[in-house]
Amino acid sequence: MIYAFRLPTINPHMSGARIECVYAEPGSALKNGSKLFDLGVDLSSAFAQECPPVSFFRVVLREPVFLRKLNVGRGQLCELGELVALFSNQADEPLSAAPVRDIRRLVDGERSLIELPLRLGPLCADGYSVARSGIRWLIQPGQYCRANQIFAYCNISLEATGIRMSGAPPFAEEMELQIAFAPRAAGRISGGAGAEPGGYLSIRGVDVWDAGAVIAHIEAEAEPDVDVERLRLLMLAGRRMTGLADVHTGLLPGWHGRTRGWWCDEGEMPVSLLSLGICDATGVVIGEQCAFAEMFEAATAPTQMVFVPDHPLAPAAPVLLDQLERKPAQFQAIAADMHRFLSDSTLAPTADDWMFSGALQSVLQRSPIQDAYSLLTPSGTVRTEPADAVLLSLSSEPQSILRHKSLGYHVQIMRHHQAAAGPLLRAWLGSAFETVKRSIDDIRSDYERLLDAMQTATGARALVINRMSSSGYEDISNYSSFDTPMSATLSSIAAKELNLMLHDIAGHRDLVIIDVDAIAADLGGAEHLPDGIHQSGPIQAALRVEILHALEDLRPEAQIK
Repeated sequence: MIYAFRLPTINPHMSGARIECVYAEPGSALKNGSKLFDLGVDLSSAFAQECPPVSFFRVVLREPVFLRKLNVGRGQLCELGELVALFSNQADEPLSAAPVRDIRRLVDGERSLIELPLRLGPLCADGYSVARSGIRWLIQPGQYCRANQIFAYCNISLEATGIRMSGAPPFAEEMELQIAFAPRAAGRISGGAGAEPGGYLSIRGVDVWDAGAVIAHIEAEAEPDVDVERLRLLMLAGRRMTGLADVHTGLLPGWHGRTRGWWCDEGEMPVSLLSLGICDATGVVIGEQCAFAEMFEAATAPTQMVFVPDHPLAPAAPVLLDQLERKPAQFQAIAADMHRFLSDSTLAPTADDWMFSGALQSVLQRSPIQDAYSLLTPSGTVRTEPADAVLLSLSSEPQSILRHKSLGYHVQIMRHHQAAAGPLLRAWLGSAFETVKRSIDDIRSDYERLLDAMQTATGARALVINRMSSSGYEDISNYSSFDTPMSATLSSIAAKELNLMLHDIAGHRDLVIIDVDAIAADLGGAEHLPDGIHQSGPIQAALRVEILHALEDLRPEAQIK
């Protein structure tokens, strides 16, 4: 195809421009970002001044082409709209055809807005074709969208081709598969023709993934070093707690025992972070839409975020350690004990009893720290090792924990989640378990054993969000009336001692402290962390920066951006 460059209107008062410098010759292969001309614009005819108002501009290409014909030389004056040069896709393409459009270019000093198509880009699954639904929008047509801000998504499915791959199919356990889309440059987004059929066609995968398909257009400022037309893809996968927990709309909808989001370009391998915290980690990792959008926008380097919720089991160190060390026979004994209690009761189990026991068994039989992952990428399907880093929450460590009287395993269920259990399950928790008190030294011992077990099993680095150690609501002026250790009574004292404990452990273990205590003190704890656990948006944004920084030295050097 043939493209043209005609002298554009850079200033409304200009009548033409002088070619000050030419950087390319006919026949040259030019790349995106290549310099083409320097232009001088003299506005003396419009503004009579002793010092002539002359401005200089540089023309830079925004796409790779061959320069075929140059109609000007250095020092030559050109009129507005004058044909200055011709370009083509191929080096020997005949110039007899009329130009199909103007060349994509940036004039330095000019705010150049160009409407460009947004294309899906490549996405491959070895042995499978990728089918997608229609596009579902998250913004209004014409709305301004930040670079890397997701604006739409679709559901996908994998359809087997004639090539049979050995082993279980990828994503066999993950019934939710979605792709969210974001532009690589900021601009106003409008929909593409036929991209949103609506109805059931926007739920089920009915169209084969086409890398060149246009799903939207963007009016953006030209950026020489950015492939604006190619969308960034946020891949999403969810493993449901039950196959019945399906919801047909929204990002990662339904009830999941694990969700994931990852992003990468061709040939890149994401660094993986597994989140096993409670509320102080949840919002930081999954964000306000529960789909990792904020992490995706903050990190352009290839990354995978994995989130396991804190229900029904909270991720205290003894619970995670039990999961790492539990053998199949031990789980069978746990399941048999639970079933025996429900079956032998004189009362019939309620639906809440069965639902809670099923969810509890689902969590008890897994060890998320040891999970490996399948990834869809632009280059094909990749199977990764367990997570490179695990995010923990110091706030999930209780001062007392339940331990099974005969089988010896631990459970930690938060009070608001205990309410979901039926009466028989609550009776079982009260009769089959004993309460074990934990001192600071006990918690330290549990943490060190967990970190050592993680190193042995996967080599993962631990990132731990510490605790907010002060409170704007505490007005104690005399501590003499409190028994020792005061950490057993006063949460602020317990938080300080646990933070010091964590600092000591970090001195001889592969552990990075994510210091919410310092961030809250800097931003203002009363305003941004009033209850010591649930953060504001600004604190969550600051924590994301710290978490991503802690992942940087786990990346290959070529991926650090």
